Amino acid sequence: MDMKRRELLAAGLLGGFGLAAGGARPARAQAQATIRFLTPETDPSQVRVWQELIQGFAGVNRTVTIRPEYASWDDLVRKISADLIAGAPPEIVAGSSRTGFMASAARRNLLVDLAPLVDELGRDDFHKPSLEAWHYNGIQAAIPYGMQWPVLWCRTDLFQEAGLALPTTWDEYRAAAERLTNPSRGIYGACFPAGRTWNTEIQSSITIWAAGGHIFDERLNVSLDTPEVRRAMTYYAEMCRFSPPDIGQYGFREASAAYTSGKSATTFYWGRVLSHLYQQAPDLLQKTKTVHIPHGGKRATSLGWDEFVVYRGRNSRAALEYVKYLMQPRQVYMMMEPVIAHVVPTRNSVLPMLRQHEWVQKNPDIVTTLIEPIDFGISATKESPNHPFNYKWDAFQARNILPDMVQRIVLGREPVALAVEKAHKEAVEATRDIRQ
Repeated sequence: MDMKRRELLAAGLLGGFGLAAGGARPARAQAQATIRFLTPETDPSQVRVWQELIQGFAGVNRTVTIRPEYASWDDLVRKISADLIAGAPPEIVAGSSRTGFMASAARRNLLVDLAPLVDELGRDDFHKPSLEAWHYNGIQAAIPYGMQWPVLWCRTDLFQEAGLALPTTWDEYRAAAERLTNPSRGIYGACFPAGRTWNTEIQSSITIWAAGGHIFDERLNVSLDTPEVRRAMTYYAEMCRFSPPDIGQYGFREASAAYTSGKSATTFYWGRVLSHLYQQAPDLLQKTKTVHIPHGGKRATSLGWDEFVVYRGRNSRAALEYVKYLMQPRQVYMMMEPVIAHVVPTRNSVLPMLRQHEWVQKNPDIVTTLIEPIDFGISATKESPNHPFNYKWDAFQARNILPDMVQRIVLGREPVALAVEKAHKEAVEATRDIRQ
């Protein structure tokens, strides 16, 4: 480990380690506690940072052993659910972003209230809306350390070659995608996923919102079988025609790889693509620009978070000590550094470090849309200011209703109206008996 890393890790000593569940001091009984730390953040560069952070914590707390575990985004909730059934959940989950699942866990009294930790760290240093987004059942169910939203990554050289401006609306994007698609060259103008994956769910949700539609109405009744949703799915299917032929398997990694490999001229993705370009295709950095996702009448994107959750158990106190260590500004920056601009820190004290990063300063055309605040981000569990928190979302999401609808339309060639009608009925059935 180099000297810079040692200095960053040493910052965890600042402020001590006095916090425990409920605000009491750690008990001596927690000696030699083993903490399971589960995360889907598994890029090799991030795994290296997780290991460095574990080593740094070991240097200041020899009574706790951190055992990292990794799972894919699409498998994470299933893994936690299985562990809960077995009565042995991981002490810490990092970066799940499944708000409905975590809200359900809070209602079942499975989570530690992290409000005392927020207060000890300094509540005024946090982005207030992000904290509020994770306040369920009267507790701070998670501490978000970063927020994020996807944008449209564009090959500016291909747009310029075709005499096209970067798109802002569906009509502009559809026309550009058709012009840029050239199967003989192995290039496709768009990259709309159709896999049975979370990525497909997010992108189809954004498309629905951008058409002015909702998945649930303001009374939390299913609202899929509407003209807005049918229009959104018609557009989605059209854009799939200009996407790579293997989109039926696409999740997050495939959507990013399509862009960095040169297969797609555009892709929806978060800031992680910047690190992928540096690692895999640095020649594309000067040929890339990001814009906000083209809309069909209403600007919209998906707003999500990376966060720490602590499950109740005999090692909760030790788990809180590690979360406190991780939430120190320099440690937060370390977590973000390998994928800089992928997430915007929720602690104001981390922002100056982010803005000084070499990649941020060298790539303003890429990072501006990723780190400048937006006011059109939407969370699936609260689709508008007039919507209450959607306690039905977890049951809806568990059935893969949106990805299955997309697959029926794109892969099965089912008429949009019929596929939307089926999805609506499935959603009604899946959420019929759900009560808050």
